[in-house]
Amino acid sequence: MSERCNISPRFSMKFFGRCNISRTFGFYNDLIKYGGDTTMTWPFENDTSAITKKLAKRNLKADKSRNILIIITIALATCLIMTTTLYFFASQRKSLNDAAGRYQAIINEVDSDTITKLVNDDRVQVGVSHLLGLVSYGDYKLTVRSMDETLMKLAKYPDLEGELPKSTNEIAITKAFLDRAGLSKSIGDTISLNLGDGEKDYTLCGILPVENSNYSVFVSQSYIENKISEPAYSAYIRLNESDGWSKAAIQAELSTLCRELEIQPEQMQFSTYYFSLIEQRSSQYITVIAFISLIIALACTLVIYSLFYVSIARKTKEYGKLRTIGATGKQMKRIVFREGFHLSRIGIPIGILAGAIAGYVLVPQGWNTLMVFVIAAVTALFVYLCVMIAVIKPAKIAAHVTPIEAVRYMAGNNDVMSNSTKVLHRSLSAKNLAFLNFARNRKKTALTILSLGVCGILLMASSAYFNSIDPLAMARRSFPYGEIRLELGDYGPQAHNSEQYSELQKLNLLTEDFRESILDIDGVEEIKEYQGTVLNVRMPTGDIEPIVSDAYTPSSQKLLEEYLINGTADLQELLNNNGIIIENGPQWKETFGWDAAIGDELLIEVGGQTLEVKVMGIVDANIPYGGYDTLFIPLEMLSKIVPIENLNYQFIVDTDDSKWAAAKDEIQKIIPPTSSLYVSTLNDWVEAYNEKLLNYRMPVYIFVMFIGVFGIINLLNTLITNILTRKRELGVLQAVGLSSKQLSKMLLIEGLFYTLGVLLLSISCGTLIGYLLCTVFSAMSIFGKVSYHFPTVEMFSYFILMLAVQMLFSYLAIRQIKKQSLVDQIRELS
Repeated sequence: MSERCNISPRFSMKFFGRCNISRTFGFYNDLIKYGGDTTMTWPFENDTSAITKKLAKRNLKADKSRNILIIITIALATCLIMTTTLYFFASQRKSLNDAAGRYQAIINEVDSDTITKLVNDDRVQVGVSHLLGLVSYGDYKLTVRSMDETLMKLAKYPDLEGELPKSTNEIAITKAFLDRAGLSKSIGDTISLNLGDGEKDYTLCGILPVENSNYSVFVSQSYIENKISEPAYSAYIRLNESDGWSKAAIQAELSTLCRELEIQPEQMQFSTYYFSLIEQRSSQYITVIAFISLIIALACTLVIYSLFYVSIARKTKEYGKLRTIGATGKQMKRIVFREGFHLSRIGIPIGILAGAIAGYVLVPQGWNTLMVFVIAAVTALFVYLCVMIAVIKPAKIAAHVTPIEAVRYMAGNNDVMSNSTKVLHRSLSAKNLAFLNFARNRKKTALTILSLGVCGILLMASSAYFNSIDPLAMARRSFPYGEIRLELGDYGPQAHNSEQYSELQKLNLLTEDFRESILDIDGVEEIKEYQGTVLNVRMPTGDIEPIVSDAYTPSSQKLLEEYLINGTADLQELLNNNGIIIENGPQWKETFGWDAAIGDELLIEVGGQTLEVKVMGIVDANIPYGGYDTLFIPLEMLSKIVPIENLNYQFIVDTDDSKWAAAKDEIQKIIPPTSSLYVSTLNDWVEAYNEKLLNYRMPVYIFVMFIGVFGIINLLNTLITNILTRKRELGVLQAVGLSSKQLSKMLLIEGLFYTLGVLLLSISCGTLIGYLLCTVFSAMSIFGKVSYHFPTVEMFSYFILMLAVQMLFSYLAIRQIKKQSLVDQIRELS
């Protein structure tokens, strides 16, 4: 080592006897213990790791309040990153676990012979069901169907209490229906129900413990055969040993099976839910995790850097004395880095443990021990690197302290602005004193404001976006011309395939007579009719999906032309070229993997007929049409492939704003109990959107709250340090006449400066980011068109919280100061 210490031990003993470094580091005793050489060439030559390690430990013992704040910061950052990562990857594992054993496709309208062939085929598992229909019970519907044991397993229903019905007078029912109907029934009890053929008594043989609005009753196979001579069934199928297969491989194998059994392609409907479960989203999850981890790392690094920076600034005198007796800059760095290592060694395991517990509580079904250990190791390494990066600059500051600092430095003096000033006279008011201290160390002040500002910016941006989303406006996109929506079909047309819906439309309830009877109801002002049907559409990717398709008529041409993004909306041109129009919604890419573009060709299959069509227009997904808006096909083309006289699939009823609820009740009364007609209201959709927004809003706000904890930790450290390093100064001010009231006012105003700085940063940057979020997400149509709204309530709440923290701290600080006499305060740090 090039540097040597030429100071005699005698001078060193005399020097240390007059300073605080022996109290802070216990340094001199360590020199004797580890050195022994009175020339002091050891320990500051050769291997000095033992002494730097000892010095770091002694320094940690001398600064317990800072250490606690740093450990909390490290543990919190580790916990947040660990929890976030575990949540996303455990959710994906949970999805894969949920998909295991679940049915992959449904084959509709199959006869008993085909069912027998499928059941005897060793390649698949088959569950069988027959849907009798839906029965209206007030404002909800009861689904009547049969189901076998295999389907119970393939649908992953919970264990049935009792057994499935075997005779015609036995039924099983869901617990959700019993709760909704207010029925207290047990296995073996008699229950009276109307299943579409009048009210009759049945024996309750089973209760399915499901909730979430699942109102179903299960009847026996013999009951079905008594009602229908040749019933058509739905077969729920799953390939054996197909866990881990890709979507393409599963669909190809099932399609081959159908061809071998002479089942038409349009009869088979792949389970969108199953394939959404097995879809690997690792890249998406990693992007989200990286973004969240980056924000946490930024906040954590900023706070740790600030804590070390303030600590080293306070100990400049001690570090200068170490340099005086021969410590090198490299050794000073090593001391600071060892402090960071020791604090990480405590904080990271605490955070890992807390994060693992939180991850398990959030997604217990996705728990995997190996995955947890891997995530824990990566998280620990990441946080450790963040801590080491945070202490690099403070370590350099410590290394560059010169020996002369030991003589001239007084705690807090480096905070004072050394630049000359033209202001020769200052008024020593509480406000001026507060501002002088606030502006002493601009870097420390900026770090404190920035760490709290990150929380304010995130809160401002996220709350601005959420406040700008209007659930009523979103619901109005589906109800542009009224408040009540009547759809043909069980829960609407989207619940049926093409063949099923064609049969429903042959006996269509949405007739002119029904329309007139609704118009006679008090409060009903107008009814808008929508024509269309469900078409089996083969995508360019090969997927076949039943899609609700709207009939394109001259009356809707003007609206489509207004919202046209690309292509043409000319009706005659579409007719001449077998053209269709689609919306630019995300479902084409997300669900079917199809990047929709002008010129793409689709195949429409319905009733044994096929029609090749071309995409000739794309409209904005936010079009206020009021129908399903997914696919528009000219009515003349639609009538050729679906020869049904009445293609009405929906009515939207416009009512007096004060009478819509009563009008809905009257409409319910004129709808036959066994009809397949689904009723929903504008208010239902608004509530659904509000619930959806809440599911997005709460995790974001919780995350912002945790980020805010980092800022508060930094603020508390700054305020505590200010008090500790200024005790002598405050004592002198009180000695020359500063009253307790003026002292309180000074500390409050100083805290208010921090609060105003944070508020200014949050409003300026948060408003800009919030506006950009609204613009970007509005263009992406995630929640429709949004207009920026300033988050007044959230910012006011944040300001009040900051103010409360400042006032509480000032109150506690003043109480602590009053416990010491002026003499003791003036002697402090002298």
